[in-house]
Amino acid sequence: MRTGLALAGLLLALAVPAGRSASAAAAPPPLPGAVEIAVDQNRLNAVVGERLTLESRVVNSGDAPTDRLVAHLNVASLDGVYVDLEDWSADVTREVPPVAPSSSTSLTWEFQAVNTGSFDVYLVLMPNGGSTAGTGPLVVSQPVHVTVAGKRTLTAAGSLPVAVVVPIVLGLVAAAARYRIRRPA
Repeated sequence: MRTGLALAGLLLALAVPAGRSASAAAAPPPLPGAVEIAVDQNRLNAVVGERLTLESRVVNSGDAPTDRLVAHLNVASLDGVYVDLEDWSADVTREVPPVAPSSSTSLTWEFQAVNTGSFDVYLVLMPNGGSTAGTGPLVVSQPVHVTVAGKRTLTAAGSLPVAVVVPIVLGLVAAAARYRIRRPA
């Protein structure tokens, strides 16, 4: 029995080319064509709460059509700030129909700057066809560097003068109006 298992393992090792595992040898070939995803800019500046738009193009420079693809928007903090992607955009995943050879398709992404700091926004393409889903390779865009500044808001320290001065001014205006009305002509 041991000899049979050892012989089966030896035959499997000889059947797989050097440097590859048995699971890699069984994987389907990568997507046909040279697929890439390009973005329209490399830097964005924003203020917390501002809506941003990113244009991208899925390009097939190969000689065969792609299978269906999935495009996914990602936001990574460069400052260690926690990023909840659902806060940045409700629309982070898009299905991309097959792209013909030497063609492209455009995708527009809208998202909102939620946290202050420095971030990289990038897109990932994944195969999603019947035989290619979950097989790779993944295609990643160049990152778009996003710098998000804080928004100045009225703080408790800044509201104290307003809270004190406004009632005093209103009281003086009311007193002046009352004095004018009572003054004999």
